[in-house]
Amino acid sequence: MDKRNDMMLKVWKKMLPSYMGIALKVMKTVAPGKTFKKLINSFVSMSQITNPLSNIELTWVSDREAVMRTKNCPFLVRGKELAKKAGLDIDPKEICRNDSKTMPEMFEQFGIEVTMELEENGCRATAKLK
Repeated sequence: MDKRNDMMLKVWKKMLPSYMGIALKVMKTVAPGKTFKKLINSFVSMSQITNPLSNIELTWVSDREAVMRTKNCPFLVRGKELAKKAGLDIDPKEICRNDSKTMPEMFEQFGIEVTMELEENGCRATAKLK
């Protein structure tokens, strides 16, 4: 898993300049709150690839802080089912724990501090603009 994380972060850091590049730096300087909201809303949109919108709850604490909660995470549900069918003693939350290590480092590239906490059937991520 560590090699996967390192590779994922390396790819992410190489993609960033082409993804937003200098435009992000300018936008953060001119309108930091608006830029932060655009980035968080984009992340929520991308999250819909794996989670239905009805399972995602986004709360704006301020224009520089947001809390995203995922409920009834399909990864956890499928992971539990697969582990049970295969007769394996695996906790699917281990994948979430792994992502909670890499995700903050990815958002760091945007100047956003992210903390993640695992919950019963999902997770809670708090993002703050530095």
